[in-house]
Amino acid sequence: MVRISALRPYNPINPSEFSTNPYDVIGKEEEYQLKKNPNSLIQLILPDGEGEEIYNNASMAYEKFKTTNLILHEETPSIYVYRQESSQFSQQGLIMGIALQDYEDGNIVKHEHTREKPLLDRTKHIVATNVAAGLVWSVFRADREINKLIEQIKQKKPKFDFEKYGYRHLIWQDTDPNIINQLSNLFKDKKVYIADGHHRAASAAEYRKTQLRKAAEADKSNASWQYLLSYVASDDQILILPYNRVIKRLSDNVDDFLKKMEEIYKVKQVKKAFNPKKKHQLAMCIKGKWYNLIVKEKRFSSKRDSLDVAILQDKVLGPILGIYDIRADENIFFVGGIQDPNNMEKYVSEKGNDVFFNLYPVDIRDLEAISDAGGVMPPKSTWFDPKLLSGLVLHDLAEK
Repeated sequence: MVRISALRPYNPINPSEFSTNPYDVIGKEEEYQLKKNPNSLIQLILPDGEGEEIYNNASMAYEKFKTTNLILHEETPSIYVYRQESSQFSQQGLIMGIALQDYEDGNIVKHEHTREKPLLDRTKHIVATNVAAGLVWSVFRADREINKLIEQIKQKKPKFDFEKYGYRHLIWQDTDPNIINQLSNLFKDKKVYIADGHHRAASAAEYRKTQLRKAAEADKSNASWQYLLSYVASDDQILILPYNRVIKRLSDNVDDFLKKMEEIYKVKQVKKAFNPKKKHQLAMCIKGKWYNLIVKEKRFSSKRDSLDVAILQDKVLGPILGIYDIRADENIFFVGGIQDPNNMEKYVSEKGNDVFFNLYPVDIRDLEAISDAGGVMPPKSTWFDPKLLSGLVLHDLAEK
C-alpha cells in the first residue's frame, strides 16, 4: 500500500567525517565539538545564528557542500541498504523514497503527535535548504521476499564502510531497475510504521503542500519532493530501549508516596539495581533504594492503556505527582539509551534527583497495533538504538 522510489541524492565523499547523529539527539557539547569542523553536516542541520538567520545559514552550508564537492550528486536512480554492526547488536534496512501521498493517506502510519514549535523549525529549515538530510525511520512487518532482496544487494562491494559512534556503518548502493521494480511490487501490499522521525516526516509533508500549490501539473508526478527520505527496516531488525523517567522532587515524603504506589503496583524493596524482565514490571529507585513494582490491574480498555509508560503517566505522574504535560513540566526529564541500572542509580545517588523509573521497553508489535487502531502513544515512549546517521544520503528536493 506504499509507493516507493529510487533516489538521485547527494552522497558525501568522506562519510565518516561528514555524517552525524540526528539533529535532535545532539547535545550542546557534541554540537560545539562538531562545529569546529567545517566539513561536518552539523553546519547544515544545526547552523549558528538567530531567528531567520539560522535558516539562511543552513541554505548557505548546503550550497557550500555542493560547490566544494564535499557531496557528489548521484546521476543514476538508486536505492541503498544501510547496515550498522557491533558485537552486541546489528540492524539493517533500505534507504529509499516513499510517496508522501501515502503519508497523507495513512499508509505511512504515525504513532505520536508532532509539536508546533519543532515542526515549524524543521519546516522552515527544509523550505530554506530544499534538502532532506535526516532519515525517517520506518518499519514494515517482516517479509521473507523483501529480506532476500536486501541480502542480494549486499553481495556487492559496499559503497561506504567505516566506524563511528561505536558501530561499523556499511552502505550498499543498487541501481538495477529489476531489483527496484521487485521492491516496488512487494511494498505495494505493505504499510510502514514510523518508528522515529515524526517531525521530519511532517515537515516534508508541509514542504510538499507548498510545492503542489505552485508547481506546474507536468512537474508534479515524480518530482523529488513527492517522496520522503526513508530508512525502512523489517520489524525484526529493530532494537527498542526504554525511555526512562526521572523525577526531580517528590511532593510527598517517601513513605506516603510508596503507600500511593501500592494502590497501583505490588511494591517490594530489593537489594540492588535491576532492569525489568517483562511487561508490567517496573524498577524504581528512590533515595538510593530499589523497588520491584508489578502492575496489579491488568484489564485495559486499549492496547495503548496497557503500555507501562501509559500506566505510569495515567496512574502516577498525573494523579500523584501532578505532572500532566510531561514535555513542559520542569519536574521531570527523560533518559533513553542507557541499559546499566547502576548508571541509572547515579541520577538519584549522585545527581540529586528523587526518583528514577526504569521501564520495560515497548514491543514493536504494540507500536504497530496502536498505530493501526489510529491511537497515539504517550510522549517519550520509545528509544530506538543505535541512531541512524544523518548525511549518508541527502535528498535534494529541488531535483526534477
